[in-house]
Amino acid sequence: MNKIIKLFMLTVFCLQSLTAAAMENENELAKASNNFLKLNHYAEYIAAPIENDINFGYGPYNNKQNILNFKPVIPFHISSSYDLIVRTIAPIFERTATPNQQNIIDGNYINGWGDINPTFFISPTHFNIITWGVGPTFFLPTSTNSKYIGSGKWSIGPELGMVAITEKWMFGFLTYNAWSVAGETNRPTVNLFSFQYLISYIFDKGWFITSNPTITANWKSHGNQQWTVPFGLGGGRSFNWNKQAISLSTFAYYNAIRPSSVGPAWQWQLELEFLFPPTMI
Repeated sequence: MNKIIKLFMLTVFCLQSLTAAAMENENELAKASNNFLKLNHYAEYIAAPIENDINFGYGPYNNKQNILNFKPVIPFHISSSYDLIVRTIAPIFERTATPNQQNIIDGNYINGWGDINPTFFISPTHFNIITWGVGPTFFLPTSTNSKYIGSGKWSIGPELGMVAITEKWMFGFLTYNAWSVAGETNRPTVNLFSFQYLISYIFDKGWFITSNPTITANWKSHGNQQWTVPFGLGGGRSFNWNKQAISLSTFAYYNAIRPSSVGPAWQWQLELEFLFPPTMI
C-alpha cells in the first residue's frame, strides 16, 4: 500500500513540475471536477484523482469492502473540432470479503488489484452549454486474484456521456453496457449495464453539492438480484493552492435496491483530485 501511495504522489509531483500557470477561478474548477470528461465552459484538464470507496453491510454478515481507485482523465487534441479523452478506472487496492463453502459471504478477506477499465471518448473541442463524449469502454482482466476480485474476462461495450453546464447548475449522465468476449472459460460471462447520473449545484468560492450515484444491472443474474440502485448526496470544494488546482469531496449513498447475496447496504466515498492544464501533452 505504501508503494502505491508513493507512486501516486510521484506522478502528481512530475505533473506539477510541468506547469506553473495560474488556474481558473474556483467555480470553474468545480465545474470541471464534477464533469465526467473534466471540462468546463472554457478549458479542459488532465485529472489525477484518487478515490477510496468503503462499502458497508456487504453480504448477509454485514462485512465491509474497501476499494482504492486511481481514475485519471487525459485529453488529446486530434483535430480542430474533436478531442480524444482517455478516462481510466484502475482499482489499485481492494479488500473484499470472500464466500465460504456454502457460497455465503463470511468474515474472511482477500486483498488485491482489480480489473482496469479504460474508455476512449470522442468529444467536441468547443461547446456552449451541452457537451458529450462517446466511444468504446474496455474491461481488462488485470486482477491479481480473479476468483474473488475481477471478472476474469475481457469485456467491451459502447459508452456515452452528456453534460449540461449553466452558471450554477450541472446535469448529466454516463452510461454503458459491456459484454465479455474472451477470458477464463470457467468464469461466468459478462453482460453489465451502468448508468451514472449527475446533478450538481456550484456555490461561491468553489463549494459544490452533488449527487452522482451509479445504477448498475447484471443481466446474467436472476430476478430481483440484477439491480443495484443507490440514492445519496455529497459535496466538496475546488480551489487553487500554490497555483495547483485541487478538489476535495465526500459522498454517501444508500443502496435502496441491491442483490441480497453480495450487495452492500451503503457506501462512503472520499476523493482527492489534482487538475492540470493539458498544455503539457
